[in-house]
Amino acid sequence: MSHNITTCDLNWVLGEQNLGPHELYFADTLKKIGRNVNYINIHLLYPAYRKKFSGYSHRFPRKIDNFVQNNYSSLINDQLIKLYKTEKPNCIFIYNDCRVLPATLDYFKKNGTKIVIFLGDDPNYLFNSKKTFLLTVMKADSVIVPDTGWIEGLKMLDLKNIIFSPIGTNPEIFHPVETSDEQKKKYGSEIIFIGTGYYLNSWGIKRAALLNELSGMNLKIFGDRQWEDLFPFFPDLKKHFINEPLSSKEVNAACCCSEIYPVTVNSGVVNGVSTRVFDCISSGIFVIAEYKKDIDQLFPGNEVVCFRSKSELKKKVLYYLGNKSEMKDHIQRSAETVRKKYTLEILVRGILEQI
Repeated sequence: MSHNITTCDLNWVLGEQNLGPHELYFADTLKKIGRNVNYINIHLLYPAYRKKFSGYSHRFPRKIDNFVQNNYSSLINDQLIKLYKTEKPNCIFIYNDCRVLPATLDYFKKNGTKIVIFLGDDPNYLFNSKKTFLLTVMKADSVIVPDTGWIEGLKMLDLKNIIFSPIGTNPEIFHPVETSDEQKKKYGSEIIFIGTGYYLNSWGIKRAALLNELSGMNLKIFGDRQWEDLFPFFPDLKKHFINEPLSSKEVNAACCCSEIYPVTVNSGVVNGVSTRVFDCISSGIFVIAEYKKDIDQLFPGNEVVCFRSKSELKKKVLYYLGNKSEMKDHIQRSAETVRKKYTLEILVRGILEQI
């Protein structure tokens, strides 16, 4: 029953945040290019305490945890179906899984709605909080993949319309700006890093070990309390750490006050290029990125400087701090490439042509 989508049809975009996430930027871009869009944060469909309670249920026996999680998912899906009956969207874009159950997707599709999943995480990776993630992806009419390394795993399940597209950036959010004296004092540094600490696990240890190579330099790390689990093992990082998560607008200002951003990715990324690479380039800061194969495809002119080890990261940071004319050249060339190829508006138009 599915049919072609026209600009007058209602599109839903399902996400889990409101404070500057990719899914909200995706919805805004669809609106900008003329689509009729309703952005739905699934966590605004029910009382806030339900999410908090579900976050602790893993501490109970498995039977109780399953009951709590199933009840939580049912609450979200019941509200989505109720809203669906009123609005009748022709296409639903879902960021990752948003706890949408396979039976709910069957209901949407039976009523002629196209389902498009745009991925930020690999659905084949083990996520304890996303038990039905892969089932959701398997129900999709199209899957947008920002990492070529995930594609073979999806093809194994006979998914047909797999669309490779990097995440890109929103230049209305990330762009060079004049910063205030207060912002320069707060964020100003030679090297800046912004992000969660991932607690004491393989993701967190990798992130801390890489940044620890830069300890003692003019480095600032903005993040959350998850970093504190890592400081007993990387004590030198503590003096660089500022316990303050930043909004997208603040991230942009921080990049405009600093010189180098070292980009490292989590272990779920196989070949993909982090959205932070595109955002930072758009902000105008020099990026030194953890090497991933898709960089060769997306930046074939070597516009992005990469590192393959923690010692190489330190070596290149020191080199470019001493060779700022080269650094400026890379900033200009990479910014031109992002502006011509990797803004969300350009990427979303390309995606729509393939759906």
